[in-house]
Amino acid sequence: MKIKPVSIKILTVCYVFVLAGIIFLADVKSTRYVLSFVGSIPFGDKLGHFFLIGTFSFLLNLSLGCRKVRRVLSGSLIVSVIVTIEEISQIFIRGRSFDLTDLIADFLGILLFGKLAKIVFKNYFAEDGKND
Repeated sequence: MKIKPVSIKILTVCYVFVLAGIIFLADVKSTRYVLSFVGSIPFGDKLGHFFLIGTFSFLLNLSLGCRKVRRVLSGSLIVSVIVTIEEISQIFIRGRSFDLTDLIADFLGILLFGKLAKIVFKNYFAEDGKND
């Protein structure tokens, strides 16, 4: 069964708004009500980074047809730039701080979910079942 690319694009746009909302809430210190359970999970913050950013990478790569720029998925490259800028920007936001381990969790999610996007694209999106 092939999935319609427009469905993934709509889902990606919705996900970006959810992710932006989470980042906004974190920046204004209002996540304690929404994400208070994360602190009770071992490595919850890092797992959150891994899955949230990994899912962003997955959806964006599918939306872009798993196109590549010099052997790198363009969606993964875009997400990597965005999360790096966002993590560095925390240096300048009162009450937030740059955390290299958050960035590493982000990059691991981008890498793993990018590979998953290639598999899903090949099996459910590509017309001939191939993706260069």
